[in-house]
Amino acid sequence: MRGVGTSPGRRCNAEIEYPTIEINFILSRSDVEILLAGFLTGAVGVELRERLDISELPAECCKHVGVAEASGRPWTAWSTERGPMAAWGEYHPEPSRRLYALLLWLEWWTLPHIHHAGWWCVDPRRPRDWTKING
Repeated sequence: MRGVGTSPGRRCNAEIEYPTIEINFILSRSDVEILLAGFLTGAVGVELRERLDISELPAECCKHVGVAEASGRPWTAWSTERGPMAAWGEYHPEPSRRLYALLLWLEWWTLPHIHHAGWWCVDPRRPRDWTKING
């Protein structure tokens, strides 16, 4: 009698080795800015059209981005099909190493004058696939 999914005369005894995929946990400011753009497209679901300067943002958004910029946090701003949008964040390398994913405290601003914030993580091999972390 044969079991389901088996074929006579064939056995799989192969030892398969999977190469370790290394994640670089040392990120530059521009690396984080790229992650922020990936967050806007992947998690928020907008199409990024044209990069915006802080002076091109609505006053309410400009206040938030100005605070982020003054504290040295990376930020990015874009025109989207929903209007201007900005995101800024702080990368946390030590917890990222423990999670084996990139952990960031992210904040973003959307019309009509809504400020969002929270912990998010992403596998850098899939920069548009973000996971919300509770805590």
